[in-house]
Amino acid sequence: MKNILLFGKSKPRTRTFFYFQRAFRALGHRVFWVKYAKWRSYLTSAGAFFASKAAFHFFRPDFLFLHAADMPYELFAWASERIPTAMYYDDCIRGSGKALEKVVRFAKKADLFYLTGEGELPFYRQKGIQARFITGGVDPEYHRRVEEPEEFYQSEVAFIGRPNTPERVEFIRAIGERFQLKVYGSGWEKYGIQPTLRDVYAPEYQQICGGAKVVLGWNIDNTVELYFSNRTWYTLGCGGVLLTQYSPGLERIFQRGLHLDWFTTLEECIDRIEYYLQNPQACEVLREEGFRLAHEKYSFQELAKKILTDIQSLPSSRARGE
Repeated sequence: MKNILLFGKSKPRTRTFFYFQRAFRALGHRVFWVKYAKWRSYLTSAGAFFASKAAFHFFRPDFLFLHAADMPYELFAWASERIPTAMYYDDCIRGSGKALEKVVRFAKKADLFYLTGEGELPFYRQKGIQARFITGGVDPEYHRRVEEPEEFYQSEVAFIGRPNTPERVEFIRAIGERFQLKVYGSGWEKYGIQPTLRDVYAPEYQQICGGAKVVLGWNIDNTVELYFSNRTWYTLGCGGVLLTQYSPGLERIFQRGLHLDWFTTLEECIDRIEYYLQNPQACEVLREEGFRLAHEKYSFQELAKKILTDIQSLPSSRARGE
């Protein structure tokens, strides 16, 4: 059994580190989670820094697992001199200036730096960072099928997300003109689109995936090899019929027409929606096989196992925290 110290925000919608906490504990390990931003709001910066060091000495962790840069760099550097450290980053931020510089600075201090976009590995490795690819996952309790979804969530097509780009807005508007579409997320009102709900948490996510005949996926950047939204896994884990925007390498993980389907143009998307609306048996294949793949091979427990194995494979001095 290991003692694992987590640093990361709780993020009530995506809940990434909540799921990692559950996964490590399910594997039999002790976990102490420091939500540094919350501690700082209660204790001030100096108090949160002191309390974090106290937690470190009291809990005696075997390794530290950090989400993004959710702790002071000085504290991370101090910890990295004492125990192995791993960092998980699930966004694609190439070219984003100061945010990228901050992530690179932290990543150089980490023993392992996990990315959810394989195409970004060379960029970080050229900087001497021990970057590795790892995708997202699902939690067996919070990502599950709803067999009888409420009428409120039923629709031909559903989209969960915000209007982050003009292309996404125009795309969603065009889909809404052709099909019964329900949009979930904040910010759509200023584009003349009324969202069904502004906030979606795990219970609503399950209902949406059960109630929609097709769930659309749209990645914020579809040019990076094997980079796609964590909603891909959440949708499959909740039994949704996912039709997502294609990103390079998607076929290396998913079989098209078995686990999910994809499109590259608006016309192709419309064509595939029409196909699935007319072929419920094809929808059921995606629901079953996508769900099976997500829960059997890409659960957070499987991700946690990989991280623990990688930590153990570090040079002996680092694996022991010397």
